[in-house]
Amino acid sequence: MGKKQRRTSPTGVKRASSGRRLGFLSQLTGGDTFRRNLFIIPLVAFLLKIIFILRIPSIAWPGLDPNQYRLANFWMGADGENYVAGLNALVRDGFFSPEGILNYWPAGYPTLLYVFGLPIRSLTLVLAGLLQTLVYALAAAYFVDSLAKTRLRRFTVVVALILAFNPTLSFGTYSIGYESFVAALILIAVGLMIKEIQMKKSSWLSKEGLLAALAISLASFMQPRMVVSGLIFFFFWAVATRTKVVALGFLAIMVAVSLLFPALLVARNIVATDQASISTNLGNTMRIGAGPDTSGGYVSRGPKLKCPATSGTSAQQDNAVVRCVIDWYLTNPADALPLMARKALYYWSPWFGPVANGTMARNPWAQNHPFKSTVQTQEGIDLIYGSAGKVVSWAWVIGTLFFIGLGFSILWRLHGVERLLGIVSLGIIFINMLVSMATIGDHRFRLPAAGLSLFLQSVGLVWAFGKGKKRVIGSEEKLLWKSFSRTTNLTT
Repeated sequence: MGKKQRRTSPTGVKRASSGRRLGFLSQLTGGDTFRRNLFIIPLVAFLLKIIFILRIPSIAWPGLDPNQYRLANFWMGADGENYVAGLNALVRDGFFSPEGILNYWPAGYPTLLYVFGLPIRSLTLVLAGLLQTLVYALAAAYFVDSLAKTRLRRFTVVVALILAFNPTLSFGTYSIGYESFVAALILIAVGLMIKEIQMKKSSWLSKEGLLAALAISLASFMQPRMVVSGLIFFFFWAVATRTKVVALGFLAIMVAVSLLFPALLVARNIVATDQASISTNLGNTMRIGAGPDTSGGYVSRGPKLKCPATSGTSAQQDNAVVRCVIDWYLTNPADALPLMARKALYYWSPWFGPVANGTMARNPWAQNHPFKSTVQTQEGIDLIYGSAGKVVSWAWVIGTLFFIGLGFSILWRLHGVERLLGIVSLGIIFINMLVSMATIGDHRFRLPAAGLSLFLQSVGLVWAFGKGKKRVIGSEEKLLWKSFSRTTNLTT
């Protein structure tokens, strides 16, 4: 008998014999060596960040009691003191604590801090940083692995490197703040969408859909505005992969699941304060960024927008301020439109420099970036905040938007699942920008969607500077919507 020929996978990777025992990654990737090697990138980034975390000294953070929490091996985010104050209230009074800060700010992230600290309460903040760093590494690895099974396989190394080593998003995982955690959950949700499409599932319910909805729900638990992003995400997922009737059922189930954790916050506040609200800071946030005397950011040029005094609960007063701000926008369009454009610019502004506007001054990168020492002298300040700094800052903003647009255009032209990826990515980014335009112009607001923003930029960068003509490989993953599936000339 002649020798048996070895079977190979569609990607040309030799399959292991039936008797060979595969490791966890081999089972996860189906024996695909390229996909398995991609895991090295987020793993290396994770290990490096663990080293960074271990080297963070004890810092006298304002409002933190050194007798209560270890003050080393984590970083405090922009609203860290508020989250820790909420955590202290939960430790003292339990989940239904009536403490006002848990009603003013969403109680979701402090609740997670409480859960993180269950093993050792004094290490709560250290464990939070470690767990957030681990979740982000796993999310980036899962998202990149999902991309490797699409026609974007040749883009994945660059995507993995940028997601793993982007200094602001990735190194912010050990900060006490929800931003990087939410970004990780969004990457997981989008990766689950890719997996479901490739498994040819199109029923009312799927395991991937439920897990994605739970990820969006947990993200909304920390930042309620992610509910709107989730609605956009599941809408396009539904209509691109299902018939009208099934799409409606799928969308209804996914939205209902996405609202589970936010509904838990509402229930908590009803019991704790007799107010049916997630938080009561929306009106004040919108008021800071509105009116004839505002800059659109946290730093105002004059007094706040005048709103009539109201009585009632804090939730009712918050709703009255929201209506007041909306009325001002509607009755002052000539002032409102330039103001919103300025807040959009703040949303995309650099993390530091003459164009920067927002609350990212405390993030690890802003405190340790190479130019930090430069601004300690007058000559350095003149350089960074002078004409040269403005040119660099504007080039950074324009370049960011250009490569996001280029990445989206490439995905749009590819059709299939790649077009859907582009639409949901840009949709989530756009919704977050609209929220910033309606409230406060703050570059920190773009962090939850930064993973998808970096993904689109990576596609644009590879397309613009990648060598060779073969940029995408594989056959198109046909979707139900005809506008998502057409012949394209970008494949090889």
